[in-house]
Amino acid sequence: MITNDKVALSYLKGGFKQAAPDGKRFLRLDPVPQVGAEIMEWAITVMISIMLIVFGGMTMAQGFLSSTDSAALSIEDITITKGEIMRTEISLNNARQIGADLAEMLVGNIGQVKLASFGKWDVIVQYYDADYNYYIKWLQFTEGNLGSNEWRKTGIFLDASDNYSEAFEPGILNPGEEMEIELKLNPPPRDGTTIETIVSTPNGVRNSISFVY
Repeated sequence: MITNDKVALSYLKGGFKQAAPDGKRFLRLDPVPQVGAEIMEWAITVMISIMLIVFGGMTMAQGFLSSTDSAALSIEDITITKGEIMRTEISLNNARQIGADLAEMLVGNIGQVKLASFGKWDVIVQYYDADYNYYIKWLQFTEGNLGSNEWRKTGIFLDASDNYSEAFEPGILNPGEEMEIELKLNPPPRDGTTIETIVSTPNGVRNSISFVY
């Protein structure tokens, strides 16, 4: 039997070897593995991995939902705009010369949408001058005195033929109303030339009229 005072301990490659001095008995004592520390390290790694997966999934889901919302809003806007265009219609009537460089006409709202924002309307004319030069001009809207190549509204009426002015929402061309406009052209059109006028609303609905100057 080996007693404690006769035992020599030596560390050999990761373990302890208990050896009797007489060399007859050996007992290898390996280090106790750190099982608890390894489990803790593994658990932390797994938790971090799970957190990253969850965070990444939430971020992707949020991005997907935002994209879906944006697409839905875009489709809704397009639907509203298309519906508005389908319900918009204008007429052009009574175009005539009222001066050497002036013309007037009536724009009727024969659709179902109220019209305003006249600064966003397009008024385009085509004509020949006295020297037979051909012009295509876009006219600027003004609310003051007419300048060269400008147009303005001179009134909105329930019935322009009776000079019956609008009574509801002044300044807005409501369905069933007529708007009288004046155009000033420079250079002036030649006598007898045909002037083609195109009028377009802000949503792109347009009409045209031709008259002899």
